[in-house]
Amino acid sequence: MRKFLCLAVSLAFLSAVYPGCAGVEQTTRDRPKTTIGAGAGVLGGAVVGGLIGGKKGALIGGLLGGLAGGAFGHYLDEQEKDRAQTSKEYGYSPAQGTRLKMETVRANPATLSPGETVDINMTYAVLTPSENEQALVRETREILLNGKSVGKTSIDISREGGTWKSTVPITLPANATPGQYHVRASIESPTAGSDHLETFFQVQP
Repeated sequence: MRKFLCLAVSLAFLSAVYPGCAGVEQTTRDRPKTTIGAGAGVLGGAVVGGLIGGKKGALIGGLLGGLAGGAFGHYLDEQEKDRAQTSKEYGYSPAQGTRLKMETVRANPATLSPGETVDINMTYAVLTPSENEQALVRETREILLNGKSVGKTSIDISREGGTWKSTVPITLPANATPGQYHVRASIESPTAGSDHLETFFQVQP
């Protein structure tokens, strides 16, 4: 069972977005890779919170515009490959220093109706020079509709080397605006640079 240190959770979206918050939950290898339930959004002023070395903290983000009234659910993550497997896959050597590589970002399902939940999944590699070294990684998910941001959430997590998958579910409001939503997913670290990928999901009338 792997462990991680949740150092801080931070708000990282446009000042016009009102934040909602939901639980952050650490997962273990025996936890099934299934969709998790959405938590209730809480409106209020800007909040920053987190735990040191705990299993739960606060995932903070906001939804507005075409998604106003929706809610981010519980954060879910797991390590899919260990450091040795990931390093071998990338032909990585310690001389390259700490590196991040985004592998996939997916919206599941890709088409849904108002009131339903879409999971925003990202998978990425953390390549570290030594087994004991960790990298502070900021995961950010931004949702856009017609080129305008309608939600953005970030979380900072200390990661050991390996390949990681994380999920944030978004429950759409019953009156969600139909259309194609653009998802920008990114990872960044003060010591390892950044990477990003994009995907889409469609809200049908």
